[in-house]
Amino acid sequence: MVRRRSTALHVSVWHHERRSCWREFRSAVSLHAHTSYSREVLADLPRYLVQIPFVGSRVERELRTECAIDFSKGWWHPPVTAREVFASESAQIAGRLALSPIVSLSDHDDLRAGLDVQQVHAPWHAPISFEWTVPYGPGYFHLGIHNLPPATATDWFGRLSAFTAEPEPAALAALLDDLQARREVLTVFNHPWWDLADVGAATHAAMLQHFLRAHGGRLHALELNGYRSQAENDLVRTLASEAELPVISGGDRHGCAPNALLNLTTATSFAEFAEEVRDGCSRVLIMPEYRQHLLLRTLASASDVMRHYPWRPEGQHWTDRVSYEADGVKPLSNVWPHGGPFWVRSSVRVLHLLTNPLLRPMVGAAFRTMNTTLADEVVRA
Repeated sequence: MVRRRSTALHVSVWHHERRSCWREFRSAVSLHAHTSYSREVLADLPRYLVQIPFVGSRVERELRTECAIDFSKGWWHPPVTAREVFASESAQIAGRLALSPIVSLSDHDDLRAGLDVQQVHAPWHAPISFEWTVPYGPGYFHLGIHNLPPATATDWFGRLSAFTAEPEPAALAALLDDLQARREVLTVFNHPWWDLADVGAATHAAMLQHFLRAHGGRLHALELNGYRSQAENDLVRTLASEAELPVISGGDRHGCAPNALLNLTTATSFAEFAEEVRDGCSRVLIMPEYRQHLLLRTLASASDVMRHYPWRPEGQHWTDRVSYEADGVKPLSNVWPHGGPFWVRSSVRVLHLLTNPLLRPMVGAAFRTMNTTLADEVVRA
């Protein structure tokens, strides 16, 4: 059955500078962080490389030639382990907010991060979660499935993964209803306006409206995403109001920087927080980092991904963390043992230089004066 909300929404957006105003809260929640378990589509990589100033045009020319690597048939893994991501998110919340941390890691169609972290942390603040790919019409959406019961998490994952592999439209409502019946589980529509399948703006908008009409009552919140533009997040807030759903934070980190959007709560466990959101209450906290230029933040995350981590037993170099299909699955380091051709190595060097912490303020100021595709991404107070 589609749930209809019986209580009014209580949604607010807070800013880090108002720190004296959140003494009433007991915890902060970090949602939607990716770890080294996550398998990311490699096809997106060229889109970021061509945006690197000074070398982007060269990269674009090279990609138009017969490249040895088919980026459409590959994937990459973020450089930070599940326990490291959990530790950095917890440190931000405890150190900068003086609140108790609750951290929900949600890799793409992979449950291992939560299972890993629960070996050393209590389930109440380290839930088992993942980002579920939901095929829909000609495209697909991402739903954050948070706080699956530990005893049955793998069973739940099996059912939801089976739908991803062989989508049956009639089965989707039943799956969402079953998740709805678990009061401790939170189902979040991640970055709803992002056209992930590249089906076109009009088609995506039609898909989105159809999905919300059919299943909006089975969802608990729409996500404000830490790596989507302010303009897009404003559209999400409008969409959430129309759907009578609260908005919730989702940092969507893939690199080393902690999430720039969090949730404040009076709850002391994720289950209590889920009940709070299900009842229509959400307080999103915007950290100062979200005000930085989005292109700079995105390039900084890409720089983290394409960095050398010599202390790791596996995946020291970024090409070790990239795989592609060519007569079987191979790491990119097999064909690029020294970091790739010159245009790749030079692009990576420029990327690291631009995102150096000492240069970021100056680079950010320069970006704000440039006519880039991601311009004017400063959060409005």
